Amino acid sequence: MYLCTADYSMKKSCGIYEIEDENGRHFYKIFAGDKDLQLYLKKNKGKFCKWMKPVYTAGEYKEYTNTKINF
Repeated sequence: MYLCTADYSMKKSCGIYEIEDENGRHFYKIFAGDKDLQLYLKKNKGKFCKWMKPVYTAGEYKEYTNTKINF
């Protein structure tokens, strides 16, 4: 659901990236692309992304009629 919301918000296919911190903790974040990932890593020096590419994307962005985000 979060990835679909990110895709719709950015109007492009986003990806889920695996991030690791210096303590070995793994977590996942959604970025619109590699540039956004690199900016995040630059600001967060203790974190890195081993593969530097998404572990999952929904593929090519496709817009559906009547799509809306409810807050």
